[in-house]
Amino acid sequence: MAEAREVDLMLADAAEQTALADFGDDWFLGPLSAWAQDLEQAGLNKFGRRFLRSEAVRDLARRLRVLDTLRHHPEIGDVPIPPIVYVTGLERSGTTLLHNLLALHRDARVLRLWELMEPLPPPMAATYLTDPRIAGVQSQRDRLRGTALEQMHWVNANDPDECVFGFIDSVSMLGQVASPCMPNWRRFLVEEDLRPAFANYRRMVQLLLWKHPVPPGGFLVLKAPQVSGHLAEFAQTFPEARFVITDRDPYRSVVSMAVMSASIVEPFWDENPLTDDGRRSRMCMTPIPARLDHITAFTADDPCKTLHLSYPDLVHHPIDTVLQVYAAHPAADDHLPAKVDMFLERQRAGERPAPPSELPSMGYDRTDIWSVPSVSAYCEAFGIVAERTRLTGYTPACKTVPPNRRSGSTLIRL
Repeated sequence: MAEAREVDLMLADAAEQTALADFGDDWFLGPLSAWAQDLEQAGLNKFGRRFLRSEAVRDLARRLRVLDTLRHHPEIGDVPIPPIVYVTGLERSGTTLLHNLLALHRDARVLRLWELMEPLPPPMAATYLTDPRIAGVQSQRDRLRGTALEQMHWVNANDPDECVFGFIDSVSMLGQVASPCMPNWRRFLVEEDLRPAFANYRRMVQLLLWKHPVPPGGFLVLKAPQVSGHLAEFAQTFPEARFVITDRDPYRSVVSMAVMSASIVEPFWDENPLTDDGRRSRMCMTPIPARLDHITAFTADDPCKTLHLSYPDLVHHPIDTVLQVYAAHPAADDHLPAKVDMFLERQRAGERPAPPSELPSMGYDRTDIWSVPSVSAYCEAFGIVAERTRLTGYTPACKTVPPNRRSGSTLIRL
């Protein structure tokens, strides 16, 4: 088969780049083979096929280096994992904003984009803010200035970013944003048990904490909406985690996801397969019902591990929302409200470009989405209301009404 030969070639390229050859267990060959099969799609242009292939080789090379380091330093396996505040939910539901605000707590340690993408050598506490890899990763990001991504989801090298960028099992390419138009790979991500990938990510977290641990009494603040369909498996691998789930009008989340995904994959295709979301094949909507069902079941099975937060509450009452998450933390950060205010003021002053004022519907209709039984049941269970006017996180904060508490626990116990 053509994809089998392509897999062998990508493995050989990664081995040549690193002068390493031990890829560890072979579970990763499943998603890698699916990715290789999708590279044969007729609609990919030459640049897209070359670029998406290079993403896989880069991922494989990082896997080789990380596993080699872990073999040479078995003591990394003894690094303790601290309590984890884990932000998740549907994509485009406020997870990035909440992640950034929670990261401002004095006892928080986050994983930043540069260390997730370039984890070796392991980051050192003494040079963490001046590591030369920051500039290297930032230069790669800066090539995307002026694109829709800059307006919708900009992350600098030194900003906290999503866990998937640290996965080393061929499930991390492009932060999974290309999954709607990589059907075989997407099927693997949705249908397979991802615990092997989560187990390797646990080792990656230990590696990143090895020389730069959390502060005394501290905790990790991590985030990935992409794991919201696998919360039970992730919780088994990371029993230290407590989950903060952002809830937003699913129509707004799906439309925003479709717009952003289409803008990212645009250069790779002769004709963008996500135009009008696959000419209304609803590629971005397809996995949502099962994910919402999984979140609902996980919340019911282990309510002490979950806290549901309303996206409108986060936008309108960011300080109160952050304080709600940390209500049970034994050491309060008295300066946290001021730091949240300062962060938001910098954003409104132009530190990051303002999001688009309007988004195309991408072929979706709110009534159509809300009529899906899993969607309507989820919205009823967690008090989600239709977002008649699109909220962007740039709405001036007001503090006159406290945020609503949602189903699940009322606070996160660290």
